[in-house]
Amino acid sequence: MGSHMDETVSGRRRGGRGLRAATPSEDTNEASASATEEATKKGGAYSIAVLNRAVEIMGVFSSGQPSRGLKDISKATGLPKSTVFRILSTLVEHEFCEMDPNTGEYSLGFALVRLADIRRRQANLHALAAPVMRDIRNALNETIVLSVRSGDTRVHIDSLEGLHPMRRSADLGVHSPLYAGASSKVLLAGLDDAEIEDYLARVELQQIQENTITRREDLLKEIALIRELGYAESRGELIAGGGAIAVPIKNYEGRTVAAIDVLTPAYRYTPEHRERCIGLMLHGARQISERLGYKPPA
Repeated sequence: MGSHMDETVSGRRRGGRGLRAATPSEDTNEASASATEEATKKGGAYSIAVLNRAVEIMGVFSSGQPSRGLKDISKATGLPKSTVFRILSTLVEHEFCEMDPNTGEYSLGFALVRLADIRRRQANLHALAAPVMRDIRNALNETIVLSVRSGDTRVHIDSLEGLHPMRRSADLGVHSPLYAGASSKVLLAGLDDAEIEDYLARVELQQIQENTITRREDLLKEIALIRELGYAESRGELIAGGGAIAVPIKNYEGRTVAAIDVLTPAYRYTPEHRERCIGLMLHGARQISERLGYKPPA
């Protein structure tokens, strides 16, 4: 297993697949919210209440808490235990959740993994990036991560874990701010100036770690430097305990559509290792970008 000095990949789920639990007796006299398909018009879009609740329930699981009990889930969502139990039973039936018969705790199911893999393979980006990421990982023995922008946040969509016993890892699907961390800053620097100004006007730069950039002027200087060098660097801006180098992936229009970064524990982040990471990452990003139709300026 890798160290937990950075974000750790969730995915080790316990539980009996497709198992149901008995209805909790303490729910007998509990008033439950209706779990029928109530459709209410909201902002021009239709929202089905029971689906909203199911999504909310699945959202309580995290890498830090991959398994949770019925009472805990009820408390986290604010829904009655009887409602939570019925929805979880349906999710377990369709393998979107699992229930461990020994502990009675629930976790996410493998149906989500299958759907995520389908979605990931829809993107030509992933297919083109994967072999290059593997080459870089094998050369550096460090974790390599593929990230994209989602609104005002950055999301990791794929990673290849390093080969060292002690390694940094990355949570997939977790949203992080665009102003903190190497891959985030690369994606932010890839926006045009007007988009960056709009972003800074609506987003507060909060202190996440000691090295997080919190001043607008400092962030603009960092963006200018990233554009000049062609890569971004982070030393504990988002997660303490290591260094990261990120490079932009550009499409045929020259726009930054993704970023790949290498995650290194602090004790291995020597000047020599850093320079090697920069060289391999820049070369890899150029390979992926050219496969997407990008042509560097003459």
